[in-house]
Formats: sequence, structure tokens, C-alpha cells
Amino acid sequence: MKTPALLLPPASLPEPSRARRVPAAPASDARPPARPRLSREAERARLEHLARDLGFHGYPDSFAAARRLGRQVTLYVGPPNSGKTHAAFERLAQATAGAYLAPLRLLALEGRDRLETRGVPCSLLTGEEHVPVPDARVVSSTVEMVNTRQAIDVAVIDEAQMLFDPDRGWAWTQAIVGVPARELIVICSAYAVEAIRRLLAVCGEAAEVREFERKQHVQLLKAPVPLEALRAGDAVVAFSRREVLMLRDRIAQQGHRVSVIYGALPPEVRRGEAERFASGQTQVLVATDAIGMGLNLPIRRVLFSSVTKFDGEADRDLTESEAHQIAGRAGRYGLHDEGHAGVLREAEQGALRVLRRLLQRQPEAPPGFKARVAPTAWHVQTIAERLGRQRLRQVLGVFMEQLELDNEHFEVAALENMLELADLLDRNAGALDLTDRFVYAQAPVDPDATYQLEHFLAWAANHARSGRAGAPGFLDEVDGHSRLDRMEQALRLCTLWLWLDLRFEGVYGHVDAVTALRDELNRGIERQLKSRRPLWQHPRRSRRV
Repeated sequence: MKTPALLLPPASLPEPSRARRVPAAPASDARPPARPRLSREAERARLEHLARDLGFHGYPDSFAAARRLGRQVTLYVGPPNSGKTHAAFERLAQATAGAYLAPLRLLALEGRDRLETRGVPCSLLTGEEHVPVPDARVVSSTVEMVNTRQAIDVAVIDEAQMLFDPDRGWAWTQAIVGVPARELIVICSAYAVEAIRRLLAVCGEAAEVREFERKQHVQLLKAPVPLEALRAGDAVVAFSRREVLMLRDRIAQQGHRVSVIYGALPPEVRRGEAERFASGQTQVLVATDAIGMGLNLPIRRVLFSSVTKFDGEADRDLTESEAHQIAGRAGRYGLHDEGHAGVLREAEQGALRVLRRLLQRQPEAPPGFKARVAPTAWHVQTIAERLGRQRLRQVLGVFMEQLELDNEHFEVAALENMLELADLLDRNAGALDLTDRFVYAQAPVDPDATYQLEHFLAWAANHARSGRAGAPGFLDEVDGHSRLDRMEQALRLCTLWLWLDLRFEGVYGHVDAVTALRDELNRGIERQLKSRRPLWQHPRRSRRV
């Protein structure tokens, strides 16, 4: 089989869905003239025709390849460590043409390794890299990179309860509805089953359910555990980079060798840290809730340093699903006979009581849930042509704020991050084609990360002006001996550059140099994590990387 062709995802790093904004009525002494009724009705009719033509009232039908197949769908359902992922890979390894769709690049890498150890040639496809393998039978990719045009034998969609995620749920909607596989295996938690079945029913499909049970149950510890009582095989969970590094320093001062895992670390480093813990080179793992998804680790006890987390807007209690997902990492079958979950004595007062309550409840789907969808390049082009608009922000605004979906089953994702980038691109790189600006608006850029944003807009402006992004100036600003936070920030620039190079052939280039810096920074971060010296440092106020 040939590796499936690269298809750009509808969006990247969407922001949480928010309620559709409704303009406030103007004050009575400043009310604008009423628009003629005929004009309003004509505009409404035009939008209704546009929505119908875009397929919003028949969203599943826009994935013609999947609809032609008459897919056989099976849900692999169970808690963490129940063997459902292992069983799915056993089936995928038998396919002559298959795909594994992972929630993270780290798990796409792990998926490739699982298949290769079974003797299955496997290509890799993520947002920033495409690694084809000769005679590959399977591609392991992130879920956003799903190929919805090329029919295959077997597809596995992992962690499908992410359908509920306000940031990225649209990608699971697209994959579940649109992947053209004769046999589709959807791995999920029990509380997602009904939502997935409803989504499949809209496609005219039904699903069988195969249930998996844990071989061991996680026991709740009766008392909080002090830091000085940690022992080999413990995993301490915190919910920010700052807390992870501070806990790592305190635990290392007590003589323990420590591995750390958190979101800002590149996947290669996270894998290395996990392997050090699994092999016994380190005794204690300190991690964010990143350990709750997929990593196969020999954890005896999962200890929460807190039962609250910052969700981007405010501190909140953990949800039942988060608590179960994290606690479920304890006691991997075949590695430990039993697993335990508890809290640190240093956690907030009442933390053990809160954790007990969360683990006693079963996770539930959000009430009134509707599957989220995001725009594709075809949607953008069609809206622009029909309405005669060339500003990307306006086109996306029509999609998100004015068009009507099949309101019973779907809702438009409110991609605020994309809207903000679209506005900046219209103003700074407006000479680019609309479709090129749309690709840029999907890039993994945080508009609040000033230095990253400045680089991004400069590259886009250069592209618009000369057809080339220019040289990656950040190559000379950091190396493998820089501060930990500077190396992490530079790695995000490397990722962004490679993401853009994959989509704009001949515009970016310098791939060997950027990849070499990425590898050097990965090694530098690994050296610092292995060292005994403290890692937590207050970030310097600097606009440099």
C-alpha cells in the first residue's frame, strides 16, 4: 500500500467552543435605519442556499468515500489498562491497508513502534512531519491528519471520548464520520458510547460494542502520602509545568532519581523520560495529566498533588473522567499485581475526600452534547465565491456565526484562535491567496505568545511579498546549553517552521538545519532533566526566545 496522501486538517489548535455572540441592540436614540424587509429576506435565503450547498444539513454525505463503503464499526470500550488498545493493534496488524489515528504525536510515534514490533511496515504522518516507509501497509498519524478520500481495510481511532473536548472535538467528529475504512475500530470510554452511536446513526450506520475489563482494580489509599514517604514506582501528578518542576526539585533533593513529563516537552523527550522510569533508571515520575493518555508505564501508585487545575480561564475541580483517566494509570497489567491512587499530604485540604467522590462516580457525557464541526478549505472557497468576500476573517465569520447546521446533531466549532490569526493575516499578509491564508490560520500558534507570533507573521508577510519565508533567524539564538524554558520555546518555533514547510513546498526550506537544531535541543533538555541540579527558574522577562 502507498502511504495515504497528505490531507490538511480543517483546523489546528482550536480554542474552546464559546457561545455565539449576539450583538446588543443599539440605544433607542442611535438606532440605525431599518434594513428593507426584502433585503433581509434575500440575505437569509442566500445563506440558506449556501448552507444547503455546503452540505451542512447532510454533513456525513460530504464524506463520499466513507458513505460508499458500508462500514463495519466496532467500539472497543473499557477503562484504562483494560487491554482494548492492545486488541485493536492486533487487528490492525493483520490489515493489508490500515490507519491508526492518535490524539497526540507521542502516541502516533508509539503506534508506529507497536506495529513495527509486530513486523508491520508503518509510515508516520503528523502535523509537522511525514515519514513514508517503503511498502508500508499502515500509516500511524495524528487524528487531525485523517485521509478521508482513500479507502482502506481497517482504521483505528483512539481515545474517542475526546469527541467531547471543546478544543479538538471536531477532529474526532471528522474521523468517526469520514474515515473510509471497511472496518472501523473506535477505542473509547464507556461514557462516550451513546454519543458515538448517535453520530454513526446520522451516517446510517450501527456499531457493535466489545467490552473490556481491567485485570486489576485501582485501590484508593486511606491517607495522604507525604513527599518524604515516596518510593520506587510512584507517579506524582501536578497540573502545570511550574508545579511539575518544583516537585521534581524537592523530590530530587531527597535522593530520588526523577523523570518528568509535561506538555511543553517534545514527544521524543517525553518518550525518553518514560523509558527511564520504566527501566528503573529513575524511581519516581512527576508528570502532568499527560500520563493519562496512552503511555504504558509501570506505576504502582498515582498520587495527586492537587485535585484542581487551571483550564485556561479559571481554576476548577477535576472532572470524573479526568480523575478516572489519571488514576487508571496505576497497576499496569503484567507489570504490577495491583495499583493504588491517592493524594499527597501537601495537597489542598480535603483533597482525598474530593478524589474519593470523583472515583466513586462514573463519568458522564456532557448534557445536550452536539458534535462539533470545523471549516475545510472547500467551505472557505465556496463562501468566498458565493458572497464575493476575500478577507479570511469575514469568510470564517460567516461560517461560524451565520450559517445553520443540522442543529439536532451538530454545532459549528467556535474557533476563536483561528479567527484571531485570520484577522492578523488579512492585515499583514493579505496578498496571499485566501486558501493560503486559511492554511496559515490553522498553524500551531498561540496568539498570546508574542515572540512566536512575531516570527509567524514575519514569515507569512515575507511569503506574501517575495514567495519565500526567509531564513529561520532563531537558529542562532539558542543551543543545547541554553535555559530550559528558552529551549522549549525554540522547539515550538522548530515545530511551527516544519509544520509550515510541510504545507508550503519551496517557501520555507532549511529543513535539515531546523531538524538539527530540534535534535540538539532535545538532547539539551534530556541532559538537564537527568541532572541533579534544580530545574525550576522564574522566567526572565525577555522578548527573545
